[in-house]
Amino acid sequence: MRQVFSTFYLLVILILICQYSEVAAKESISSASVTNASGKLIFSNDGIKIETDGVAPGSDSKSEAVWSIKIQNLSDNSSEIIFSERDNKPVISSSDNGFVLSYNDLIYNGKRWDIDLNLIFSNNGDAFSVKGDIKNNVQDWVVVGFTGPVISGIKAELAGYPLIMPCGLGQKFTKAPSSKDSINKVSFKGGLAWKYDQATSSFFVKSDYPSRFATMQWCSFAGDKGGLYYGSHDKRHGSKHFIVSYKPSNNTLGVAFEHDLACAPGAQWQIPEQIIYPYKGSWHKGANLYRDWFKTSIDIQQVPEWLKNSSGWMLTIMKQQNNEVMWNYADLSELADISLERGLDIIGLFGWTIGGHDKFYPYYEPDPAMGGKEGLEKVLKEIKKKGVRSIIYANGQLIDQNGTDYWEKEGKRISVLKRDGMVDYQKWHKYYDAPARFHGMACLGCDEWYDIMLRLAIQANELGADGILYDQLAVTAPKFCYSPDHGHAVPAVVYAEDRYLFLRKISEYMKTINKDFVVMTEGLNDVEMESISMFHGYENGAYVPLIEEFSARLNGSAPTFIFPEMFKYTFPELITTTRNPAPVNNRLILNYATMYGLRSELETRYAADVRYLKENRIPVPEDYSNVISKPNIDLVTSEDPVGMKGYTKEVIDFQRENSGLLWRGNFNDDNGFSIKCNNNTVIAKSFVSGSRMGVVVWNTGKDKETFEVNVPGYTLEYATEPGKGTVNASEKISAESIRLLVWKKNNR
Repeated sequence: MRQVFSTFYLLVILILICQYSEVAAKESISSASVTNASGKLIFSNDGIKIETDGVAPGSDSKSEAVWSIKIQNLSDNSSEIIFSERDNKPVISSSDNGFVLSYNDLIYNGKRWDIDLNLIFSNNGDAFSVKGDIKNNVQDWVVVGFTGPVISGIKAELAGYPLIMPCGLGQKFTKAPSSKDSINKVSFKGGLAWKYDQATSSFFVKSDYPSRFATMQWCSFAGDKGGLYYGSHDKRHGSKHFIVSYKPSNNTLGVAFEHDLACAPGAQWQIPEQIIYPYKGSWHKGANLYRDWFKTSIDIQQVPEWLKNSSGWMLTIMKQQNNEVMWNYADLSELADISLERGLDIIGLFGWTIGGHDKFYPYYEPDPAMGGKEGLEKVLKEIKKKGVRSIIYANGQLIDQNGTDYWEKEGKRISVLKRDGMVDYQKWHKYYDAPARFHGMACLGCDEWYDIMLRLAIQANELGADGILYDQLAVTAPKFCYSPDHGHAVPAVVYAEDRYLFLRKISEYMKTINKDFVVMTEGLNDVEMESISMFHGYENGAYVPLIEEFSARLNGSAPTFIFPEMFKYTFPELITTTRNPAPVNNRLILNYATMYGLRSELETRYAADVRYLKENRIPVPEDYSNVISKPNIDLVTSEDPVGMKGYTKEVIDFQRENSGLLWRGNFNDDNGFSIKCNNNTVIAKSFVSGSRMGVVVWNTGKDKETFEVNVPGYTLEYATEPGKGTVNASEKISAESIRLLVWKKNNR
């Protein structure tokens, strides 16, 4: 018996020794790598290193944390702890296509917490893929953030590898900040700027997805012959923040995603796939990669034919916040004529209700004093016979805290509750002679809010409108909601997945009622293209830059500038308006819209705007003395009302005549052709539809210019300009003018 026990104990010891040896062997591994055609990704104690052949930029981290995890105490929502990769060592194991980093029982200040992290590194084609999971088994604590994988030590001069960011339609950075020039401000609306972090002695740019400041989930350090793509292929399209950093001390860059999440005790959160791709070729390589992935994530909205053929809209505030009425319902027939005189075929009805604009939300009832329901229905039929469509306004997220009984009955309860227990809100104050309005921000996952918004869409359809605009729903960044009364976990990430699911449900339901009814929203982000047929521009790139800003881009003097090519090339089917809060355009705005395939906008918001449109009366500053946020009066006073009305009509008619390319074709940036010109004031872009290519040439300068376009494999069919018809393709192009050259593919 004693011998049996001795043998048994010996076996146990041998097993333990083997297990210990296996674990020790794993723990003794201090690095791992994955290799593909684009290069090699190495993990070590120093962080992540990317080796390339030099065409695409690589990286070499110097002991910077690869990841961090943030948790928050549920008892008071105030205490936070941040775990760092620097304090935790992984067990490294190999996988079929790469390696795995396993962190069990994360350590903070020497104490172990029952939180596990797994990161899986592998190949995805010629790109590197990182995904994984977080398991939270800590009672009374919720995981609210994950940052990683952090790619630091990127060796790329922005002059040679500009950073392109999905801010609005796109933004390009061509110069790094410094103590002498921090580039901490931009003049163009909605743009990103560098900020300085004293703790790390570095600069950074941060933007939030999905919102107007981050409209897609990818960016790139994009050189002429190669670049480094960094993207999140997150099919949930969850809340995340781009973090791009620059360290002057070693002249290197870094990039990471900071994810918002709410992983409760006992739950597990899947880390969405991050793609790191050192590529050869132009930045379009990264755009193609993102688009190909995106198509596996959602289906883009099928837009009705009438909207595909639409030129844009006249945004019309009928009644303002101070009860001043600019347009009664019967006046819309005249406004339709005014719009058509300028080539516009949609009217957006803002402030059409009893409360006027930005007041009494979410009560949207026709105003008897403006003509009542019957008057509104009648005029919408009349303008449709004239060829003018109508879109009715509703704010998709705001609840007025005063003026109605809804706030106390329901509105306050369904509003987003912040971490400090206060209601999240927005303040809108338009006029000196009227009080400011404070609006709670609805939690979009609440059934009560969905029911109200759906009823408004049904009402718009019944009134005879062709669609509804839910204002602001592609503008606002995601946030946390701490309300226990909304049916979601506490906390919950809102204005992310809940928002696009909210819009999806409404859009799908309305298609069952009227297949040609459209849903619009303000701002832009890619995931909402699933339900939104046309976006009302409110982002960088939709606001047209000043000519000084655009010229600085063309002559290379701007350290950062708008780059609408980024979104329009990635998603050429995008339909969005420019943003022009004025009743008149100028040549810059119209030519810019044509160059990038955008739809046009005019806005009539104030009494002076009405007089401008009806009487050609140019306003003076005193006309806006009661307005707090005054419009750009320089634009209105600098243009001849009659002359610019004519040019607006000429350009939009030109777009319509060539809509097969400019509206329905694919924006192809500078691909497929070359252009020669002696002056950097000329820019050209291509559109492709079937066997035809159109090249839009725009002379932004003050003098006539000579240019030559070459399209290999195509034969020139004709050249045309607004208001002129067919022109000689080789003659000089006039100042501040556009020309379209149409080419047909040769038969092989």
